[in-house]
Amino acid sequence: MTQIRDLLDDKDIVALALTQELEPMEGWEVPLFPATYPASDKGRGHRHDTPYNVNELKDGTLVATLDSVQSQANRLEAVFHGELQRAVPQVSITAGERTLQLTELPHRLADAAIRASDLREEIRTAFEAYAASDPLPIAKLGPTALIFGAWDSRDTRVKIPRLLRSEIHAWDVDVFTRSAQFSGSFSREDLGFTDKEWKEGAEMGFAPTPSVDQHGGVLVRGSIRQTATLHLGAVRQLETAAPGLGVYALGLALGAMWTGGRDYTLRTGCWLIPKGPARVEAVSRQGVREPVELTSEAVLEFLDSQALDAAKTLEVPLGAEQARAAQYDPAAGKKLLKKAKED
Repeated sequence: MTQIRDLLDDKDIVALALTQELEPMEGWEVPLFPATYPASDKGRGHRHDTPYNVNELKDGTLVATLDSVQSQANRLEAVFHGELQRAVPQVSITAGERTLQLTELPHRLADAAIRASDLREEIRTAFEAYAASDPLPIAKLGPTALIFGAWDSRDTRVKIPRLLRSEIHAWDVDVFTRSAQFSGSFSREDLGFTDKEWKEGAEMGFAPTPSVDQHGGVLVRGSIRQTATLHLGAVRQLETAAPGLGVYALGLALGAMWTGGRDYTLRTGCWLIPKGPARVEAVSRQGVREPVELTSEAVLEFLDSQALDAAKTLEVPLGAEQARAAQYDPAAGKKLLKKAKED
């Protein structure tokens, strides 16, 4: 059976693929509620008359995206300001009265908030170094950008591709609608309103208010499946650029995939649970898939020993004693906004 270190050393292995079958926590007879999105600004309305991300296959089957690649990336990354906080540099940013960790910013090092902080020049230098084939400065600031990707679209235009992608789809769905009627406890006369005031009172919760043909979730008739892929060729490129960085990146990616990626409480009305064990396979250049036995214990042992040892050798600043605190600069934020308008 393939061992974790083999994933990096065996150049014939190009990817690690995880497939997890899922099921609704509340049962298959209850609709799930995927994320909703606003209608197109081109005036075409929602596709399939639903605010969900639903696509139609050639045979007419509808497939709903329950969690997108971007959403999954943020969920997986959350483990690094949680139980695996020890594995990454502690970089925070404060704006006003609020302080967030870098791993909480949706665009990571390319996020507008931290690009408008007193770390902006250091971040710009790190992106420029990455473009010159030196990913180590990125690793020393925000290594999750190497795992989940980042695009510095407002400045250097440097794009860091994802090493790890995950998404969750529901296959063969029916799209539901729902209607509701609110009726207050007191009549217009009880409350002393005129007819005009009563009609206006609907917005305040006094008068009866109908809600008709609203989105009502999707009922899944097929399967629900999480698919995640770790691009090992790109991990080896990091190892070539800075020996030890590929080991560190592999540990972070596996920690995210196997720890952060196993939480399926997506949102209210979309709670999932695993349906049996996950299938994990090493994919070779020839298309051969070999089973890989991954356990939480094995992943954490690799992360805490080999991966974090490699990070320390590379002088990646880990631990609270090396924490960095960035301060948002309102003037720099307005400058970014002005530049975006000019562009």
